[in-house]
Amino acid sequence: MDPTLCNYLSIPDLFKATSILFIQPHPDDMEIGAGATVARLTEKGIPLTCLTVTDGSAGTTEPSVVPAKLKKTRQQETEKSAALLGVKKLIWLNYPDGGFLPYEELRGKIARVIRQIKPEAVMVCDPWLPYEVHSDHIRTGLAAAEAAFLSNMPHFYPVDLINGLEPHSVKMIAFYYTAYPNTFIKTEHYWEKKIKAIRCHASQFPPDKMKQLQQLLELKAMQEDENRGISGSRSEAFKVLTMSHLHIFEDAWRC
Repeated sequence: MDPTLCNYLSIPDLFKATSILFIQPHPDDMEIGAGATVARLTEKGIPLTCLTVTDGSAGTTEPSVVPAKLKKTRQQETEKSAALLGVKKLIWLNYPDGGFLPYEELRGKIARVIRQIKPEAVMVCDPWLPYEVHSDHIRTGLAAAEAAFLSNMPHFYPVDLINGLEPHSVKMIAFYYTAYPNTFIKTEHYWEKKIKAIRCHASQFPPDKMKQLQQLLELKAMQEDENRGISGSRSEAFKVLTMSHLHIFEDAWRC
C-alpha cells in the first residue's frame, strides 16, 4: 500500500482542460515559467486567457527609467509575446509592481475573473516555492489558489451573484515555478518559441541577461529530463492538483 494518500486523488491531465486561465504576477512570468507549454496548449486549440496582476513598473535597476513609461512598454511587450504564443485574450489588473498587493482584494478580483470566463484549469506560480522572497509571487499564487478553491461557493464574494455572475468550479490548478513537480510537459518542438517570447521582453532582458537566462532555463529542462531518464525533451515542470488537494490534505506536497 502506498504510504501516502496520493493514490486516493488522481492527478488531472492539463491537456484535457477545455479552457485555461493563466495568472502571472508580472509581465514575462508566463513565458519564463511555462512559455513552451502555453504554446503547445494553444496549438492544440485550448483557449487560454492570461491575467497579469501587476503593471511591471518597478522592473528596472535604472533610476532614470520612468515607471509610467516602463508600464506601457511592458504591456506592449506582453501583447507581442502573447500573440507569438497563441494567447488571444489578455486581462490586466494593473496593481503597482513591487510588493504592494492587498491580498483579500486580489483574491476577490481573481475569483471574479474565474466566474466571468469559467476556466476548467488555472495556472499560477507556486506560492510555496522554498526561498521565494518576492511577495508579488507569493500573494499572487496564494490568492489565485484560494480563489480557484472558493469560487464555486455562492456566499464567497456574493456581490458577484448580485451583478449576474454565477459560482464556478475549477477542476484543476497547475503551479509553475515549483519545487514539487508531478507533471512534466515535453516541449522540444516549442522551446524556440518560448525563447522568442521571452526575447519580446527587451526591457527586462538585455543581451547578456537574456543569454544567462536562456542557459539557466535550458539547464533546468535538461535536469528535469535526466531525473526521469530521458533526453532531448526540454521538459517544463508543474505541480498539477485538484481542488481537493488544496485543503487539509497533508500529503499534497508528495503527490
